[in-house]
Amino acid sequence: ILAGLAMSPALDSLFPWLPAAFGGRQSARTIHFICAWTIVMFVLVHIAMVLLSGVFNNLRAMITGRYAIEPTRSAEP
Repeated sequence: ILAGLAMSPALDSLFPWLPAAFGGRQSARTIHFICAWTIVMFVLVHIAMVLLSGVFNNLRAMITGRYAIEPTRSAEP
């Protein structure tokens, strides 16, 4: 959030130290871009993990505390 605020020229009059804290507006843009994509990727990876491991089972586990584990089939000769 601070890197995003440091990119705003309108906030220079209120907080002149903010862009300088990030090394200028361009550095603030770079930091803001990297942090934003890190958050987006974090969310997408976690959504994919929930979808791949079973949405309804995970929701039930969050609400009731019960996680259903299906028994594996054994190979009978």
